[in-house]
Amino acid sequence: MKTLAAAAALILAVPAVAQQPTLRDPLLDRLKGRWVTTGTVAGEATTMDVTATWTLAHQYLRVDQVTREREADGRPKYQATVFIGWNAKTQTYGCVWLDDFGGLNTQSVGAAAKRDGSLPFVFANLDGSFTRTTMTWDAAAKGWSWTIDEDRAGKRSRFATLTLRRAGAADGHD
Repeated sequence: MKTLAAAAALILAVPAVAQQPTLRDPLLDRLKGRWVTTGTVAGEATTMDVTATWTLAHQYLRVDQVTREREADGRPKYQATVFIGWNAKTQTYGCVWLDDFGGLNTQSVGAAAKRDGSLPFVFANLDGSFTRTTMTWDAAAKGWSWTIDEDRAGKRSRFATLTLRRAGAADGHD
């Protein structure tokens, strides 16, 4: 009965929580839109379609990724939905990376300090190592570069290098 009363109190308290002001972030706004991503992941060439849209009252940028490469049964070789937001209290970006590998845990949640032009997310692995996913805006190219580095026992290795360019009529995937 105590659990039911506590749950009811929580539900009733939720509307009293003030909604955060709409997130206005020039760097995340640059990621909004449709992109074609090319590069390498784990040493293999890949091409992905990426779509980024504001969601949940403009609090998070939702980034959907899907490879053009397919499994034998027609499924994409990789698919992910990523949510990026801003925590005003801690002055950090937060990221939740959900992909078709499953297994939601601490490795799915990353944080990045505010930096001009880049989002250097750090994701803690269960074994104490970490993965750093850095998204960098290239103003000259009007695109993004993403790198994923793994640090295991103090040894860093590059897992992925990707380039994002705006999708358009030339790529055949309007």
